[in-house]
Amino acid sequence: MTILLDQIIKDAKKLPLIPLVSSSEYHEKLSLMLRDVNEMMEDTPSINNLIGNNPLVVMRDNHKNHAQFMATVFTIGNYELLARTIPWVYRAYSGHKFTYDYITVHLYNWLKAIDTHINAENTKEIKTVYNWMIDKHDVMISLSQEKQIEPPPVKPDWMERKNNFLSALLDGDTKKCIEISNESIKTKNDIESFYLQIIQPVMYEIGMLWERGEISVAREHLASAIVSRILSTNGMRGFSIQKNKGKAVICASPNEFHEIGAWMISDVLEYEGWEVKYLGANMPKEDLIELLTDFKPHLLALSVTMPFNIIKTKEIIRDIKNNSNLSKIKVLIGGRAFNETTDLWHAAGADAFASDVQKMKAIVNSWL
Repeated sequence: MTILLDQIIKDAKKLPLIPLVSSSEYHEKLSLMLRDVNEMMEDTPSINNLIGNNPLVVMRDNHKNHAQFMATVFTIGNYELLARTIPWVYRAYSGHKFTYDYITVHLYNWLKAIDTHINAENTKEIKTVYNWMIDKHDVMISLSQEKQIEPPPVKPDWMERKNNFLSALLDGDTKKCIEISNESIKTKNDIESFYLQIIQPVMYEIGMLWERGEISVAREHLASAIVSRILSTNGMRGFSIQKNKGKAVICASPNEFHEIGAWMISDVLEYEGWEVKYLGANMPKEDLIELLTDFKPHLLALSVTMPFNIIKTKEIIRDIKNNSNLSKIKVLIGGRAFNETTDLWHAAGADAFASDVQKMKAIVNSWL
């Protein structure tokens, strides 16, 4: 953690917690405020310059993500998450040609929408947070330009293969990526090392390249698609498995379309002897609850990459813990949304958090 980031986190933690009535009204009025912000931004004369001539739909998606993220921050009251996420937002927006001035104009329009739609007696703390973000604009620019957090470390004897895999992935060379995978995985025990030393750090690097605008959305999607093809083959390698442990359900949370982390967890647990049901990305809460009721697993592992999806994860865990038929299920969460913010997983209501497949395996085996 840099000195500047440490200072901003300490400063953010002094912000007032949002009363329940205020956070509830913010969440209730989200769609109305979002409509107004979109209209005000689209009516701004310099809007094309502010958004770097990106399509307006990209801007609207950004506004929607902002609304969901702020609702999450207000609900769980974690301002460290806010302080850590804002520099990432500045870096990602700038990398995709949005100007820094766009962010300030956007925040001022949110203040107008808040005044329009939220009862005046419920706006004080919310507006304090928005004004804090505006006041810290120059600091956030500086933080966004600092060196990014390094990807997970790679052992020396894996480094060449990792670099070759990354190069092939960026070239869209599926055949080469599969060759490296096949060379690396000879037994079922090699799968965990392959995921830990190649897939996880490489996908972090792909994400960082996208944030900086060095690769397009299409190339980022291509990389994810190639990795997904490789993961799909690992479940069909024919290694013998004894299902002598518990039952597990693995998925990404609602509105979460990053599923590679969840898929890796599923594979590792299955080769460890767990009976696994892997449900993929964007799992609706109601359908997940229905499957948990029927399958009766010992473990549910939820993957969350984007911070604005945390509140949906919290809702799922709350409903599970409040259901007498499901309350004994252990809930493990992971994903980039939780990696950098201390104790955020506690706020989500989970039983534990794991930053990689190795830590995950140790935790769930200890539960058995």
